[in-house]
Amino acid sequence: MKSYVTTVRQRGQTLIFLIMIVLVLFFLTMWHFDLHKIIYVKTLSQNAGDAAALAAARWQGETLNMIGDLNIAQAMALMSEDTETAASIADLQARLNYVGPLIGAMAAQQAAKHNRIYVNSRFTEYLREHAETVRNDYPFMFSDDGEMLFPEPFENAWSEYADMLDMLCNHGIAAAPDNMQRYRDSTGGHILLHPDFYDAVNGMDWCWFYFNQSGLLDNYTNYRWWPPLPELLPLFSPINSEIFGLGLQRWTFIDDLEAVDAMDEIRAERDLGDTVIDETILEIEATWYAYDPGRWSDWDIFASGSGFPVVGTVYPEYDVTGADVAIRIEAEADRLTPGADSDGITWTAAAKPFGTLGDDRVDIHGIVLPAFDDVRLIPVDASSAPAGGSFNLDWRDHIENHLPIYESQGPSALESSCRYCRALKTWEDPEFRRRGREWLAENSDTCYSVGTGGGGRSSGGTRRAH
Repeated sequence: MKSYVTTVRQRGQTLIFLIMIVLVLFFLTMWHFDLHKIIYVKTLSQNAGDAAALAAARWQGETLNMIGDLNIAQAMALMSEDTETAASIADLQARLNYVGPLIGAMAAQQAAKHNRIYVNSRFTEYLREHAETVRNDYPFMFSDDGEMLFPEPFENAWSEYADMLDMLCNHGIAAAPDNMQRYRDSTGGHILLHPDFYDAVNGMDWCWFYFNQSGLLDNYTNYRWWPPLPELLPLFSPINSEIFGLGLQRWTFIDDLEAVDAMDEIRAERDLGDTVIDETILEIEATWYAYDPGRWSDWDIFASGSGFPVVGTVYPEYDVTGADVAIRIEAEADRLTPGADSDGITWTAAAKPFGTLGDDRVDIHGIVLPAFDDVRLIPVDASSAPAGGSFNLDWRDHIENHLPIYESQGPSALESSCRYCRALKTWEDPEFRRRGREWLAENSDTCYSVGTGGGGRSSGGTRRAH
């Protein structure tokens, strides 16, 4: 009888042990599935983001080539005293500055969707709301002296531009233009407008304060200590599209004989006609499209502390910023294991068109000439994408809606659901700042600087590692 009872107990213990093993194996299997699902979705996101950036950047290059061709065509028309044709060409160039980049945006959506990244409803809703702003607000915004804040670059521009944005939204946004530059937008310049500050608070990255805001931990008192947030003012003349803008400006006269010689050389090489373009064109007033030096400059402007954010040599003929594309992909990887329903995957990618004029940079003469024949991926931190990204909608919601509340009412009025708001509440705690001061007093010699962080040097490299 005793042996029988012992056997039953052993069997019960074995059963419990087997159930525990089965449960462990079950959870390991689910975890293994979830891990592979995350890797799979991240791979899809990377492929889609890279393909979308390349597709849009290729259209930027093609558009710049068309505008350059039209500069040459206009010179030929003016040399023949055909001012009516020249005026039509200038109008076409103005429209191309919008149509070309937006076709690139459409191509980016197709590239992302072909790589199995689907429509993001938040991206689509945000862009559709902006289309309404373009349609209903831009034509009626005036300065104090009665001048239009956003003069139309061509007739009926805002209505047509809004229609193009609506067309994009009708097909759904999968790949967001993360370097979109709205005509009224935040340009940084205030600590609260830099995501790095919030990252440093959330991660207790005291070295960030040591390198970027050395006196902030010592001097800060309360939320009224901050300088006023900057007013959202018009950033630039709306010659360029807000999405994947080409960074161009208008000239009234050409003042460089070498530019004239370059136009005539291209005309002859491509057999565009017998009308010779000579120095006479320097005396003719017209509308020419040229590179804006504020956008088209040396890439080494990104160098800070540790240097240029690219590994390897950048040849002088390609050492130029200017038109580029940044793409943001947000996807979800559903989970089987208990806990969160899904894991969010974010991928950002950047690309730009490249070309040369002989052995020189494309902007060597200032005026746009057809020269772009390649497109390549570039580091996101070497692109025109802002540190927070234009389509990081949580960040936009914070700087546009939460910060004004914080400025007027303090941290107690902030929403806890916003991680940037939670960082501000943490920052307001004097004990938090005291810990930072004490840590730096003992360990500041261990801080080191690598890369840039979207607003200065950082101890943790760039915000985006690709």
